[in-house]
Amino acid sequence: MGQGLISDEIINQIRDRIDIADIVSHHVSLTKAGQNLKGLCPFHQEKSPSFTVSPSKQIFHCFGCGAGGNVFTFLTRITGGSFPEVVRDLGRKVGIEVEEAAAHVGPQAAQTNRVEQLNQAAAAWFQQNLRDAQAGIGAREYLESRGIQQTTIDQFGIGVAPAEWDGLLKALTKKGFSQGDLATAGLVIARDSGSGFYDRFRARVMFTIADLRKRVVGFGGRVLGEGMPKYLNSPDTPLFKKGQTLFAFDHAREAIARTKTVIVVEGYFDAIALHQAGITHTVATLGTALTPEHIQVLRRFATNVVLLFDPDAAGVRAALRGLDLFVNSGLGVKVITLPAGDDPDTFVRKEGPGAFVRLEEVAPSLLDYALDHSMKQAEVGSLESRIRSVDEVLRILQQSEHPIEREERIRVVAERLGINQSRLIERYPALLIQQKKRAVAPRAQTAQGSSAPVFKGLPEERDLVLLLLHGKLSPADVRRLRPEAFTVAACRKLVELALTHLDRDGRIGVRPLLDVAVDDPDCGALSTELSLRDDHFDDVQAHIKACLECLDRKRAEQDLRDLIAQLKTAEREGRVEDARRLNVQVNELRMRKAGTPTAGVVSLVKE
Repeated sequence: MGQGLISDEIINQIRDRIDIADIVSHHVSLTKAGQNLKGLCPFHQEKSPSFTVSPSKQIFHCFGCGAGGNVFTFLTRITGGSFPEVVRDLGRKVGIEVEEAAAHVGPQAAQTNRVEQLNQAAAAWFQQNLRDAQAGIGAREYLESRGIQQTTIDQFGIGVAPAEWDGLLKALTKKGFSQGDLATAGLVIARDSGSGFYDRFRARVMFTIADLRKRVVGFGGRVLGEGMPKYLNSPDTPLFKKGQTLFAFDHAREAIARTKTVIVVEGYFDAIALHQAGITHTVATLGTALTPEHIQVLRRFATNVVLLFDPDAAGVRAALRGLDLFVNSGLGVKVITLPAGDDPDTFVRKEGPGAFVRLEEVAPSLLDYALDHSMKQAEVGSLESRIRSVDEVLRILQQSEHPIEREERIRVVAERLGINQSRLIERYPALLIQQKKRAVAPRAQTAQGSSAPVFKGLPEERDLVLLLLHGKLSPADVRRLRPEAFTVAACRKLVELALTHLDRDGRIGVRPLLDVAVDDPDCGALSTELSLRDDHFDDVQAHIKACLECLDRKRAEQDLRDLIAQLKTAEREGRVEDARRLNVQVNELRMRKAGTPTAGVVSLVKE
């Protein structure tokens, strides 16, 4: 049986019908690199792509952090789903039904599944209300006033929560869900009196929030009429984390992967209006600032980010907060500033998508945007505030990694602020030292956490396993392989597995071996790393012969040391017969190493 109660046969059928490159490209922006594909690793921050996917071997490996595996490994890590969940999702894609006994589903997975079912039922109820002639009339009029078309309403699963205290509660408990389930899903709130619950969302236009697996994970509600808060989101649940989720990402993913660009806005209506206008590479934050988790998700698909926040003071602050967040992310970041009084929704409806595209083309980089804002602050105010603003300008300049670019920007800043350029340059190193002192601890931690595991062992063992995984060993070479000759445990396990995957000619079946090896905790990471390494050997067969001979020699030396140790113990303990036998074995081994006949060897045992 496979993992859980899913049979190996089913797992293999799904694996044979799935292309890992197709699956990974929905989560990572990949480019061709010889026979493989490369991109920025979704599991750690990097600026140069070290994440490699092999369509021919159906595996991936990151040479930066050491992550590796097959399509199941990738999806469990990228989505946070369990192995059975991933297998079921892939099975549905290729038309294979996956059965798994409910008794073996863990309590956490069962709770997550229950929340997902509740959210699906709640979304259907909200959407049914919007279609209802009476219950949905106010929401339909409001959506029409915002220019939202019916096709867009259907696409985004927009609905309405009526102005009732327990409408959803009654509807879903009738379907067999408990009040406790509804509370876990964040759909109801306990009454202050402690007896019973009431609906969290009332008299609101409802937006369905889905993850990249198209699961309904939560909701956002915009109040109809007066009331606070204007926007209300689901609380964090076993299925929903607000600081890790972006609205409309499930609709935008393909366009983002195609254009390598993502537009980030602040609100539901902003994202929906841009999608409706054909600008489909747009996502929205859920009433929170951008987080490192958001950046990590964006990096999987895009190389460029366009920030589009409201042109008020809060929008400016939101854009400036992104400066430290995006540094060293490997992403190019621009900022679109809309005319005063406009937000993305009103602008695109008034001016059309063409005007929006032109704004995007001339948008400054986030660094230039931040510099311009800080220089405006430095041009006014008291002496103390101007000094603080100048320091902020220099701190921003430190984010520019290219020395020529940084020098040119310092010149522009000096001219604009009327400050001698040499004074700025004198002040710059002092700030840089302060910055480095503040950053040294977290940077060291990041470097430690993301560094790839180093192969610790004999190079001949590594090279031999590498060539084995590239199908370079002949049947004669394979017959000389002895797992016990390998001192590195992962190499030894790989060789053991390899010897169980021989074809009729005595060659190692690399693909069947990899299918097993990548799932093995003892050698999975090593198998993906060595399979995707592109080491060059001048004479492959000569190198294999040399590696095998080296292992044989080192194994013989170890055997000799072991025999000598046993011989000394036997002599010390007075076991004469054991000593005579071990003495003969030691001499025979020495003669074989020397290449001389073993007859007539001299006894080393004291008579």
